[in-house]
Amino acid sequence: MTLPVPVQDVCDHFLALAERELPAGLLTGLYLHGGVVFGEWAPRESDVDFVATLAYRPGPAEVEALRGVHAQMAAHSAVRFDGPHVLAADLASDPRTVPPMPEVMFTRKLEVVASPSWMIVWHELARAGITVTGPEQSTLGVWTDQEALRDYTVGNLDTYWRRNAEGLARATPADLPADERERDYLLSHCVLGSVRLHHLLVTGEMTAKSRAGRWALTHYDERWHRVLTEGLRLRDGGSGSGYSDQADLLRDVREFLAYVVETGTGRPVVTKAVR
Repeated sequence: MTLPVPVQDVCDHFLALAERELPAGLLTGLYLHGGVVFGEWAPRESDVDFVATLAYRPGPAEVEALRGVHAQMAAHSAVRFDGPHVLAADLASDPRTVPPMPEVMFTRKLEVVASPSWMIVWHELARAGITVTGPEQSTLGVWTDQEALRDYTVGNLDTYWRRNAEGLARATPADLPADERERDYLLSHCVLGSVRLHHLLVTGEMTAKSRAGRWALTHYDERWHRVLTEGLRLRDGGSGSGYSDQADLLRDVREFLAYVVETGTGRPVVTKAVR
């Protein structure tokens, strides 16, 4: 698979920095998961989700070296390069049993954590992961469990996405980010990010945000088609909005997100909006 130019650039830069800055032999592999492995790259919004494998559990010196590499990565490119550094043997285990390991979070800073989201990482890697360097992904024996993945997905809808839905219920257009790009990301993320999880619950398959949005246009009632189309447009940076009023868009995003959460979890969301 030919990677999008920005993806190949950050991977190449990371590998060059690792060779120069990390102890010899520490890095044993680099693998990609996330939207790009499902054939999707949205220049305005996509980040590069990776898994790096290490030869041994890093001590404080190795963690600091990794932290320095990722600080340089953040300075090199505006494209986020997020993911954990684990042992190849960890990938063959239930991620809930893996001890804290260095991970670059959405803040672009490296922390030593045991992340619940590794459940998604492991399954995306097993199903569609791309090998950048190291042993082929198919030889790693990555652990999967469909029931555990489903339970995690329902739990994510019932916690993270429920909080988002409840927060939007209290929001007005004045509460949205002033920066247009940040605002577009927030709104499209609420629509397409939640749909991606519901797609998994309905189909059993993992996919990328925009692909999930296009699936949703065939799955959901026509009542939701306008906001789904808007979510896809915002993610792609296209023109021709279907909304002339931000309040109308916010209302539809709020109601749609509440609908997805309720449908996926079986529990309604309190959506009384502030007036």
